[in-house]
Amino acid sequence: MELFLVFFGVIFFAVIIKVLSAGSKGNAFIKDEPVPKHLGIQSEDYMPMILRLEKSLPEGYSENVKNRVLRDHPRWKDHEYDWAFFELKRYFAMNAILRTVPMFSSKADEIWHEMLMFTREYEQFTNIFFGEYLHHSPNIESTPMPGERTFFDWGYLSLFEARHNSRRIWGGFLKNPIKKEILDDFRIMDETALLNKYFRAGNDWLDLKKKLIEKLRREISEAESMKLGKEPLEFTKPSTVSQYSYLLFPAVYFSVYEPDGFEDHMNELLPRELTKDIGAGSVYCSGFSCSSHADHDSGGGHDSGGGSSCSSCGSGCSS
Repeated sequence: MELFLVFFGVIFFAVIIKVLSAGSKGNAFIKDEPVPKHLGIQSEDYMPMILRLEKSLPEGYSENVKNRVLRDHPRWKDHEYDWAFFELKRYFAMNAILRTVPMFSSKADEIWHEMLMFTREYEQFTNIFFGEYLHHSPNIESTPMPGERTFFDWGYLSLFEARHNSRRIWGGFLKNPIKKEILDDFRIMDETALLNKYFRAGNDWLDLKKKLIEKLRREISEAESMKLGKEPLEFTKPSTVSQYSYLLFPAVYFSVYEPDGFEDHMNELLPRELTKDIGAGSVYCSGFSCSSHADHDSGGGHDSGGGSSCSSCGSGCSS
């Protein structure tokens, strides 16, 4: 009996060592790499807006928020916070242009909530950047918004270059068709009506708003030409995550003409590094969060999105 227990103990210990060793070689949930300059904008046209955002943050405010978040979430690593705050600032930039921007990241939302605790500094920041107080929009967890989510993705990827960590924090991109009502509006409504319905009121960044309207209208028009056979049915396939914006036009095309097969068609166009993730089906956990690759990173944005959760993750992971 004792010999059996010793043998069993050795086998069990060997398995544990192997699992830990394999886990240490896997990719971290959030890569420890520098955040892009100027929020990684897709065009220099957005630079004045980004510079105003950065200048609108009161001196010492960002550092105080960071210290508070890391104190309350001791398992968060420094670079994990930096990336979540980076993505929150991208979210604020989107709010400067669009009328309604749902919050799809629980991690960015946690930082936003802490920013609100510094009442005077937050009010100063939003009044300078937005010209008014920006009210908190809670993380979307209980109510699925697939059509609205993909419009969010379209806006995000039109403004910013996606990175590995962006995809983790927001829970992946372009996984569902854009809502039909939205596409119909951009096809039919005039510019003024679209500005009133989909974009933040006021003349701030009006040229940027109009360029986004023109961009989506052009993509819808090109999709129609392609469907009618006036243009070949060809799409540019991105080779890396940073080229995720190449998928915006295919997303519009399949949203309009093949919404039922949207996910399958889009998966065929994903960069190789993303298809490897999907096929791996592995789960990564850290003090920051957890993600299941088999779920197309759905756990990265908000923890109720179908991703895997781990009870050993501590405060950074929830079900």
